[in-house]
Amino acid sequence: GMSTFKLSDHLVIFNFAGLAKVERILLELALDKAVGTSMPVILVDEQLDELPAELQKRGVHYVRGNPTRDETLQRAAIDQALHAVILTRDPTDPASDNLNVTIALAIEGRCKQVNTVVECIDPASEELLRKAGCDRIVCTSRFDAHFLSQELLNPGVQEVLGDLLSSGQGQQIYLVPVSGAGTFENFAIRCKQLGHLALGISCTDGKVRMNPAGAEQVTVGCRLVTIGPSRLDGV
Repeated sequence: GMSTFKLSDHLVIFNFAGLAKVERILLELALDKAVGTSMPVILVDEQLDELPAELQKRGVHYVRGNPTRDETLQRAAIDQALHAVILTRDPTDPASDNLNVTIALAIEGRCKQVNTVVECIDPASEELLRKAGCDRIVCTSRFDAHFLSQELLNPGVQEVLGDLLSSGQGQQIYLVPVSGAGTFENFAIRCKQLGHLALGISCTDGKVRMNPAGAEQVTVGCRLVTIGPSRLDGV
């Protein structure tokens, strides 16, 4: 854990949130060509004595140290990283969000180009993480409430969502960049020809419009929400 790595275009995972969770994340990422099995992975944690053998077999590198310190970030080559995932160290402790906010500030303060995805427990922490400059925030408690309420109202919906969110089986949800302006109907036809079903538009203002009218305009910078067997680079 005391090594210094000279890597580039790699993934850095902060906080060891349990072997099962880290392995699931790595498995899902390996199944998508955007990451695959060739992208180097570094795990950064302050408390883990030794990298588990299961992660060693996967080729994961380990940096032990305070993830909010520049020295630790340098050892993980964060300036050259492509992605950073900040996990919640203890899901039962809302104070874990404070650590993640601090890690996010440390990363964004030195390398804003890294794509950061941060996990949090308390929805109130989302505003702080946005101010810190995080690219994406996943609030687990908010999604737990969504899953529970939808399963109550629409029994079986969790199996549908599980299939769409997992890269290991069935079809997945993708956000596909568009090559130019046009109507949603025209882009939906292109998607169908490529084996994808167009569901909506992810707009440049961050809003999502599902099942829009066919005549609705899709502008440059928007992305299509699709379901398909594999990722499309664009339509």
